[in-house]
Amino acid sequence: MRNIQKLVAVLALSGLCLAAPVPSGSDAPKKDKQKKEASSEQLKELKQAIEQQQAATQQLQQQLQQTQQQLQQTQQQLLQTQAAANAANAKASAVESSTGVEVKKVEADLSDVQTALKTNAAETKKALGAFEHPNFIAFKGVRLIPGGFIDMTAVERTHATNSGPATLFNGIPLENAQTGVGNLSEFSESARASRFTLRADTEIGTTKMAGFFEGDFYGLTIATPNQTSAWGFRVRQAWARAQYANGWSVTFGQQWNLITMNRRAADSDATWIPNVLDTNYIAGWEWGRQAELRIAKKLNKQTTFAVALTDPSYLNLGATNVNGQVAGLAVGGGGNLGNSPVSGCTSGSTSTTTPVGVTTYCTLMDTYSTNLAPDMIAKLAYDDAKYGHFEVKGIARFFRDRKVGTTVATSWDNTGLGGGVGGGAIIPVVKKKVDFVFQGLWGKGISRYQDSGQYDFVVKTNGLLAADSKTLTTTGADNNLVDIKSFSAAAGFETHPTPKWEVDLYSGGEYYYRTVYNAYALSNYSTSVPAGTLLYLGYGSKYGTAGANNRAILDNTIAAYYTAFSGPHGKLLYGAQYAYVIRTTWSGDGKSGVYSAVPGTNPKGLDSVFHLGIRYVLP
Repeated sequence: MRNIQKLVAVLALSGLCLAAPVPSGSDAPKKDKQKKEASSEQLKELKQAIEQQQAATQQLQQQLQQTQQQLQQTQQQLLQTQAAANAANAKASAVESSTGVEVKKVEADLSDVQTALKTNAAETKKALGAFEHPNFIAFKGVRLIPGGFIDMTAVERTHATNSGPATLFNGIPLENAQTGVGNLSEFSESARASRFTLRADTEIGTTKMAGFFEGDFYGLTIATPNQTSAWGFRVRQAWARAQYANGWSVTFGQQWNLITMNRRAADSDATWIPNVLDTNYIAGWEWGRQAELRIAKKLNKQTTFAVALTDPSYLNLGATNVNGQVAGLAVGGGGNLGNSPVSGCTSGSTSTTTPVGVTTYCTLMDTYSTNLAPDMIAKLAYDDAKYGHFEVKGIARFFRDRKVGTTVATSWDNTGLGGGVGGGAIIPVVKKKVDFVFQGLWGKGISRYQDSGQYDFVVKTNGLLAADSKTLTTTGADNNLVDIKSFSAAAGFETHPTPKWEVDLYSGGEYYYRTVYNAYALSNYSTSVPAGTLLYLGYGSKYGTAGANNRAILDNTIAAYYTAFSGPHGKLLYGAQYAYVIRTTWSGDGKSGVYSAVPGTNPKGLDSVFHLGIRYVLP
């Protein structure tokens, strides 16, 4: 740029020189010469300047060409650099991506290591805690786990049954009863439900062995509660089980029998029991707890088939007979308060005319029945992790009584067959929050397994009275067994709205069909009985005494529990339960009813039962 500026300046000066005016006068030649010389000199200078300018221009052009070449080279280098940069960026992206994967992998590995460390630390802490506070006692390779709870329950009934925490469902006082304590309310407190358990587990090769013992204080009353209570300790459960690797298992001992619904498969330690404070549970629940041999086979991971031989017992109305007795029978007791005692025989004159003589009437209410064969129970269970537990079951029972002979009559035996079918399900409605429970049983002679403990059958022991009301015939007095048909069912929801609360609702009931046969009650035989009068005899006799026999028992229950604390040292529970129980009876003939003289009357009993309990559950 400086060379160009110089060239412009030279050209400007040259122009000024050429444009200067010519002087006048005599000095013109001289001056012209001088001017010429000066011009020549200027021209030389100008020429030199032009040459210099041209040289500078050429140099500038050369520099420009060099600059252009450098610019082209720079552009090429820039393009190369850009390409290299793009390649570098692509490589960097690939490296970054690869590095990110590696980093993520390293982070994942590090997270796994941290998790493993935490898990190992937790397991170590747990193992240390188990070592310091073991949940079992090691004894010669057997793990012994003690358990149970300390319980105190208070009960209030609007109509007294005097049965403690166990509601006598089949003995709810009738509405118009004139005797007993049925018109009184009842309050009591008891620790009888306190329970102690001991479980044993071990392995013998591939066989898993387990044993379980459980006891409470519903045994015999050693002392009255007037000054001190002394309830006897009794065995609730005492069983052992061997589970083989091929899916077979054998369980023997006293246990919740197979007719009782399970929560899982057909396992003795997975039985469904209504979670209530009432130790007679709920009406409509079928169960038993006797000695039993149970054999089960897992057909696959979800299906189990089991059969059982259960210690039997017959519940019946009792039997009255002329000049003899019926052996081998027993009657139901009051829930878990025990069986009824033995009743003796009475003697007296049956008539002042004919027949003449003394007749003995024996009503046998033995504590234990003399049984023919074990009850046989079968169950098929299906378990699904999503849909729950389902089962179907059946039972067969074998009855017998014996007519004891006299000097004029021979002895003979009568046999009968009872049985029923049922099923149940436990369905998770909301996982770990709400379960729906249902179970039921229908059949003949199955009342022993129903919660209210009614009669399995009646015995036809009474004869007929002739038209003259004086002559006794034995028609119908064959001592045959008449099974009582019945049905029971219970359903409900078991909920866990929060970790500390459990609220359960149940509704159950039992129905006993009318079981009749027409005969005269010989204990009422006398000349004062009008001809044709039909007196009470059979269970639910068509012409029997009003209110003498139960028709249906309904039970609606709600129970709630609050866990005050729970930890390695056990837990403390507060519980409350309310039950509304309805007992209805079959109507009589209105002539011999002890409750009402109105034909067709079938009185009922209503009872509101409140339970409050506190329980410390051992760890």
